[in-house]
Amino acid sequence: MALLPAAVAGILLTAPAGSGRIMQLRATARQHRRAGHRAVKAEAKDSSKARR
Repeated sequence: MALLPAAVAGILLTAPAGSGRIMQLRATARQHRRAGHRAVKAEAKDSSKARR
């Protein structure tokens, strides 16, 4: 009978930590995507200058 409250307590303890980690990973991925997009854009701009 004590197993059910222990399982619920475990879920309540790990859910916020897991959610926080997921949000952290999404923010990092978003930053990397934006940095990559800026790098590609800058490279295209530099190559267009070289052609002129």
